[in-house]
Amino acid sequence: MADTSQPPSPAPATSQWNPDLIFAVLADPVRRSLLRSLAHTGGKPASVLRGASARRLDATLKHLVSMREAGLLVTEPDPVDGRRMLYSFAPSVPLAKSPEGGVVLDFGFVAVRW
Repeated sequence: MADTSQPPSPAPATSQWNPDLIFAVLADPVRRSLLRSLAHTGGKPASVLRGASARRLDATLKHLVSMREAGLLVTEPDPVDGRRMLYSFAPSVPLAKSPEGGVVLDFGFVAVRW
């Protein structure tokens, strides 16, 4: 049986981040809350991230797909439940721990600290 789920998306190299695209993603409070949740907890399925977005599942998925298309997120099959996809940061996303124990998302032209 062919896998009809969404294939993992390639993420752009760090030097190729489009500032307009990144600012558009960060401008939305729902997307920021999803990114914050992923930064602190790692990969999760959309059904779990729905709680972080305070939106219905279909609205949460629209935000996740948009960030995936922007190259910030990638998907992979859930090893526990193969019917679900886990959303996580793309390997090229500049995510690091801060000295204070928080998380920093630094694109060079903008940094977000949680």
